[in-house]
Amino acid sequence: MVDTAINKYCPRSGKAVVPDSLTEYKGLTVGFCNPGCRDDFSQNVSDRPNDTIYFDVLIKENNL
Repeated sequence: MVDTAINKYCPRSGKAVVPDSLTEYKGLTVGFCNPGCRDDFSQNVSDRPNDTIYFDVLIKENNL
């Protein structure tokens, strides 16, 4: 996993992404504002459409 997330802000809270809250989505590093959000997303990706839509838009906009 890379050190830099594709997003600067947490898709849930709008707060800044923190280094200890990174995970992978579609082979890219994505971030959250805390480990709780990260773990919830990682364990329930298919049940978190708001998060995945947020990341999918960033992926498309940035041609990643």
